[in-house]
Amino acid sequence: MSKPRADAPKPAANPVRAPGLGFVVSTLSRRIVWGLAKKTAAHGVMPAQYPVLRCLNELQVSTQIELSRLCGIEQPSMAVTLNRMEKSGLIARKTDDKDARRKFVTLTPHGEAMLKLMTLHAHTVYEQAIEGLSDEEIQSFLRVCARMTQNLENGR
Repeated sequence: MSKPRADAPKPAANPVRAPGLGFVVSTLSRRIVWGLAKKTAAHGVMPAQYPVLRCLNELQVSTQIELSRLCGIEQPSMAVTLNRMEKSGLIARKTDDKDARRKFVTLTPHGEAMLKLMTLHAHTVYEQAIEGLSDEEIQSFLRVCARMTQNLENGR
């Protein structure tokens, strides 16, 4: 029997908890996104547009850079998303009078209507996801997810 190499990665401290974490979280995320997509695709809106619609609703006016940061979406992906949203009539862009390179993004009335529709369907999907869970279980799950996210953002 050979010895493990000195530079070989060490197994997780708790092998029961660590290996399936990414798979479980990714699967949950995909199921939520797919559930929302099935309900909204016929209306011409997709789940990836939902965070942008929500941010614009809250901010009223924003820029691509700010939306990218707030939604956690890379700049090139945000540019593609905003182009699609503009073509679909969900958003409008207006050039800044002081800096022609900068554009302000706002929701259109159609975008506001689609946000309401998506929010309604998102609540339906979320209710399905939490079926049978207690309020305490849901709050605990959200706390753990927030802490894990913070750990990753802090580089721990």
